[in-house]
Amino acid sequence: MTTPAHPASDIAAITRMRTRLVAFVAARVDRPDEAEDIVQEVLVRISRSASELRDAGRLEAWVYQITRNVIINHHRAAVRAGRTRARAAFDRTLIAETADPGALSALTGCLAPMLARLPERDRQAITMVDYDGLTQAEAARRLELSVPGMKSRVQRARARLRTLLLACCRIAVDARGDVREVLRPAGPCPCG
Repeated sequence: MTTPAHPASDIAAITRMRTRLVAFVAARVDRPDEAEDIVQEVLVRISRSASELRDAGRLEAWVYQITRNVIINHHRAAVRAGRTRARAAFDRTLIAETADPGALSALTGCLAPMLARLPERDRQAITMVDYDGLTQAEAARRLELSVPGMKSRVQRARARLRTLLLACCRIAVDARGDVREVLRPAGPCPCG
């Protein structure tokens, strides 16, 4: 891998390209007023990866490839945001069908004893993600695990907790998976 012979001249060349980059981006995004922000992101990426430029003669092609990648990421983020807004709007239409708070409070009394019966690894995974509110990626980083490994651990832990809860109580859920009713067995509750 070779580095540019004159990095200062490359920076000047990129600065001169900036106006063309803004026009290039504005033609490819829904809101042209976002073009300036996208070009700023391009310039940040260029500064971070300047050492990756193998051939100074291909500077412009390299810059435009980075620009296209940033535009693609911008479009992906917009799609994700649109899905999130649509999901939130759909959820607001279902507000009348919220879970029964009495059923949820009955279930919370079972959670702590059931959680205590789980192996330490499972208990730790559920506590970090579901109680402490960490993302699975953050929990993985703290435990020095891979993100897929952490996701598997959380999924297995939740399945084991569910098995323990269903062995104790019958839980009725609605179509969205919200708890509607908790039916405990006659006599002493095994989770208590």
